Amino acid sequence: MRVLTIFNLKILLYIVCFFSITLCFSQKKPNFIVTLDAGHGDHDYGARGSFSNEKDINLALVLKLGALIEKNCKDVKVVYTRTTDEFIPLKQRSEIANKSKSHLFISLHCNSSKARVGSAFGTETWVLGAHRTKDNFEVAKRENEVIYLEKDYQTTYEGFDPSSPESVIGLSLVQNVNLDNSVKLASFIENNFKGSGRFSRGVKQAGFVVLVYTAMPCVLIENGFINNPDDEAYLSSEEGQNTITQNIFDAFLKYKKEYDKKSEKKQVSETETPSEKPLIDTELKVQFLTSIYKYAPDAVQMRGLQNVEIIKENEKYNYYSGSTNLKSESDKILKLAQQAGFPNAKVVEFKPKDILPNNGCYTIELLVSSKKFRDKDNIFKGLDIIREKNNGIFTYTTGRTTTYDAAEKLLDSVRKRGLTDAVISEITP
Repeated sequence: MRVLTIFNLKILLYIVCFFSITLCFSQKKPNFIVTLDAGHGDHDYGARGSFSNEKDINLALVLKLGALIEKNCKDVKVVYTRTTDEFIPLKQRSEIANKSKSHLFISLHCNSSKARVGSAFGTETWVLGAHRTKDNFEVAKRENEVIYLEKDYQTTYEGFDPSSPESVIGLSLVQNVNLDNSVKLASFIENNFKGSGRFSRGVKQAGFVVLVYTAMPCVLIENGFINNPDDEAYLSSEEGQNTITQNIFDAFLKYKKEYDKKSEKKQVSETETPSEKPLIDTELKVQFLTSIYKYAPDAVQMRGLQNVEIIKENEKYNYYSGSTNLKSESDKILKLAQQAGFPNAKVVEFKPKDILPNNGCYTIELLVSSKKFRDKDNIFKGLDIIREKNNGIFTYTTGRTTTYDAAEKLLDSVRKRGLTDAVISEITP
């Protein structure tokens, strides 16, 4: 009987091991990364209610939301800025998301009004932008003042002052790349809150430091007013926290479903077709981003893409990755851009030797500034400068060419003089 028991036990162990290994290999490999951020922590209590602290509610919500995602989305990796009661500087929270190459950043908070026992109630979901009202500024100011608890914050944030509206507006204009997707997710969240019977105060914009430095779509959710007795009771209850996290999770699923749909592309053959012929007098580049802002090729907004080229057209900067005359190679570059978080990336054809139509031309943009420099200023390294003013902003350019090929050569000569931030700009009459 004892031998039989040991024998059966061995069989049982083999069966368990077999199914465990099978399960591991059958699970989907993560292809989407989300960073969840529990606001405040440790000596930074955040807002306080009559019996609860914001930092504790935020952490409880984040852990519940993360558990929902991990249980139901095997193709999603969840990254946490904190899972315990610890203090994480604002900029470090963004860096955690950037280093993990997250596709989404969700920061959870509780709101508070000025009164000790407030009458304000309901939810708000914030995206990065210039605050348009005094109330918006006050909310951003309250969250941003956490930096005063950080060591050497003046150096870390380069003189940023949370109490200055101008400072916050200036900082928020740094990153608008992911605004549309951020607003989309924020709208899904607030609609779900509304659907569950909560009072939604809507989607709003302000200059939150924790959102500024992220390189992906991002939202900051104020899940209720902790100094309102009814909201505080709801935020602190198991039922309330479960409903809140389910609302956010459902919004996340809807957002990801749309993301996956955009990312679906035809499979590209890993091996190059032997009969493929190079295109003649044509370059293929992958355009992955268009923005009114000019970023450095190695900025976090590029999400690690290599060989980034910037070309200005119609007052916007177009960002391209790679250059090839093989269709198969351009497909591979396109796939990399999409995997990096740019589902709308596309392949664009360039004819380097063709003359621009309608008397168009290329020039080299050296500098855009609110400051007026002299044409012979040393900053321009002896180049002949054309200075143009528009809405109080000066644009400094040099040279004129009619072909892209000639513009590339001109750009190369300008950069050799030390003007490494120069870019090609297309001018159309």
